Amino acid sequence: SYSALSQDASVDGRESTNPRDDSREPLQDSRELHASASEFVDEEDISLGQRQAMSKVMGGYLLSKFGSCAIEAESVYGAALVLPQLARSMQWQRDFTIEALRSYVFVLLAVIIQSLILTMLEKHETVIDPFAGQMFLCDLGAFCGNVEDTGDESCRGPAGTTITPPRLYSFDIWSTRVFIRDSMKLIFPDKADDIDKMVDPGEYGMESYWCRVLCCLLFMMTMVQEARNIITMGYTLYYLPNVAETWIADTGAPEEEEAEMEDDGPVNEDEWLESITLQAAGMPMIWKVINVVLLLIPKMFIWKLTVETGIVFLMETAGIDDLVVNSIALTFILDIDELCLQTLTTPYTKSLLSRCRDLPLSDFKSQLANEQRRKSQKALTEKQALQRFGEEELSKRFSLIDCIYTIFPFRLLGVLGAALFFIFGYYQSHCKPTDFFGRFWPKPLHLAESTEFSILNSFFPIFF
Repeated sequence: SYSALSQDASVDGRESTNPRDDSREPLQDSRELHASASEFVDEEDISLGQRQAMSKVMGGYLLSKFGSCAIEAESVYGAALVLPQLARSMQWQRDFTIEALRSYVFVLLAVIIQSLILTMLEKHETVIDPFAGQMFLCDLGAFCGNVEDTGDESCRGPAGTTITPPRLYSFDIWSTRVFIRDSMKLIFPDKADDIDKMVDPGEYGMESYWCRVLCCLLFMMTMVQEARNIITMGYTLYYLPNVAETWIADTGAPEEEEAEMEDDGPVNEDEWLESITLQAAGMPMIWKVINVVLLLIPKMFIWKLTVETGIVFLMETAGIDDLVVNSIALTFILDIDELCLQTLTTPYTKSLLSRCRDLPLSDFKSQLANEQRRKSQKALTEKQALQRFGEEELSKRFSLIDCIYTIFPFRLLGVLGAALFFIFGYYQSHCKPTDFFGRFWPKPLHLAESTEFSILNSFFPIFF
């Protein structure tokens, strides 16, 4: 879209009023552009064309910083956001109205499936495991790598003995070994002391503390990306104009091309929609409220339940192989909405969603206003603004702040902060601190009054 940038934009923002001066204006701009380039690079190293191309790339980068009203085209949430507006733009034509209503049905189906899966996982951790006698893992077995029993109090297991690698088992194996030992003591009560000495059931604990932390971080990366999708949907609903604009535009095909289409016989879908542009546009306020209630809020609740349940599930996983597999398997829950779209919607619906263009949020007017007042220049077009801003950004040098930003990128810090927040929440609700710094012991188990566990218990544990 910026292929004509070098012809449309001048470096100093001046435009020619005489249409016959087009051959002189680019030459003057080229000299000024070449002079500005020579301030920090050798003129022989970078040509004028390369300089302009670099400015375009830099302008595109600046444009990306403003973001856009993006549509999640591969999710049923995006379909439920776009299809009703397409139906409205089509004057509520019958087929498009059916597709719009059907998109909300698919959203409801995806929300129900995701909620049920997460509810069953949380029921397993909070209800079923305590009935089986499984305590919370917390830091059992963390940093206990000594093969011999050193009597380290921080490595005490649930059976009261020291955890060592030869005696470390998963809960299923450990509970079975304890059951066999206790059964032998009941069958041979006179041999109880000998059984305690000779039958060692081992201890229950984690295999790797740092593997658990790493898997939580990997899982949180996926969740942060999903959070960005939620924020993007919120931005889209907020920034779209509150007017009923059409989302369908016909760019128009020349008469010769239309005649060729009529003479060439059958055409495929791509050729038929070649002159049609689908783009996010104005949305009435009532539709924004509907989308917030039916799309944005459920998506936020699903995200919250997924990250809380996923972190607890990973923190309660003791084996290394189980940690790696579970961290990947949990991301499948977030893909259920995409699976519903790919499986249940028609190919034409998916084609329309893929063709829907985002609405850019870039607005250089406010940024250029101060520059225009300061330099008393004419108003610049957006392409000229991109060219000017690209030139200014190319002249910047690497600073100390850039070094800090390189070492500590904000998105990585966001992932680490979110992971620490939810991991700390797990320790606070399931564990208690010990006398050893950084070590947590499981809280006492309390059996539930019933095995009934509904979706309301998952979403609103404080009230249900």
